[in-house]
Amino acid sequence: MKANGHGVELPCGVLREQGVTVTSRSFRAWKTRAAAARLQSDAALVDRLKALKVRDVHGRQQPEILYG
Repeated sequence: MKANGHGVELPCGVLREQGVTVTSRSFRAWKTRAAAARLQSDAALVDRLKALKVRDVHGRQQPEILYG
């Protein structure tokens, strides 16, 4: 079975050769599943931390990033 013109059997076979037990059915189920709540909250936290690295109008870093 192909999704969007690309088969998943070949990549799953390569993963199995590397010791990862994955089937094409479980791969397709994983692709259609929504992201976990923990993953979403972690991504939001990373975005907030990256925003602290933005410099102000004078080119200085924000104090939060300088002092931890």
